Amino acid sequence: MKGVKLKLLFFLVFAFISAFLIADSAFAAEYGVFTKVAVNVPGNISSVAQKVETALNAHNWTVIGRFNTALPAGDSYNSTVIVATNAVYDKYMADNGNYPLGAFGLPLRVAVYTTPNQGVVVSMVNLPALARTFSGNSYVGYAVEVNNYLKSAIREAVGGTPSNKQYGPMRTGRFPGGIGGGSFPGSVDQISNYSGSTDSNLLGVADLVLKGVEHNSGGWRLVYKIEKPSIGFIEIGVARSSTERHSIEIDSGSRATSSDKFPGIDHSPSYPVEILIYRDGNYTDVSILGEMWRMKYYFADAGMMAFMSHMGMPGSIQGSLKQMILYGLAY
Repeated sequence: MKGVKLKLLFFLVFAFISAFLIADSAFAAEYGVFTKVAVNVPGNISSVAQKVETALNAHNWTVIGRFNTALPAGDSYNSTVIVATNAVYDKYMADNGNYPLGAFGLPLRVAVYTTPNQGVVVSMVNLPALARTFSGNSYVGYAVEVNNYLKSAIREAVGGTPSNKQYGPMRTGRFPGGIGGGSFPGSVDQISNYSGSTDSNLLGVADLVLKGVEHNSGGWRLVYKIEKPSIGFIEIGVARSSTERHSIEIDSGSRATSSDKFPGIDHSPSYPVEILIYRDGNYTDVSILGEMWRMKYYFADAGMMAFMSHMGMPGSIQGSLKQMILYGLAY
């Protein structure tokens, strides 16, 4: 009898460990931060970008911003980033308002850019990668479904050769490691904190932040606003030419060839930068991601030497963002 009990105990332990390993391996899949959608797409960058916008709007996504990425001097190619949002997806990733910090994984950003070897390319942020980092492992399955749905809709609209190539930093874990990396939300930099967390509190604070963007002297420009106080957040997306240009140039370094001097153009969907106004209990907080962490998240494939050679860049970006936000909050 004792032997039977030991065998049963062994079986139960084995089954538990096996189930844990299987589940863990599903979450430990390797994801790139970006994914291509189609290459060698017919048409020019303007016509293709318009087709992408039309496709998104026709499939229950709302285009809320569009901008031309600033590229390094001497780069003869072009990139346009289209920003879109979906109410159901936003609500899911923010856990129906229970976890507004998940909004740092929003919105959808699709880039249309020209290349020397693959013509016009369409790529986007890889939703499963962002969902895993900013919302958690249990959100990955849904993000995969949405990812595939959006790719199919865009391909149907633009044509070209389908591509599922994932690229950028490739990770099996949720967070970037090494110097400058670490967990989320440990990477969140809280800039200000206000008593009160009603919808009107969020809207009022967001209006002040927008004042800062409107009057900033650091070169930042507003690209989008996602206004979702009912699920605990308002997100403002800003971009700056010098930041885009420098980031793409740095990321191009180790991959540059004689025929493609600035391949870092494929990281265009890493921008805009997010400013989050969100409900935190009985308070309204204003936060950004720590810029070293954000750069590590989207640009770690540039290599450690690139980071070591530009150690002052993240702090400069973060300081400029803080100055702009605090200026607005002082109104």
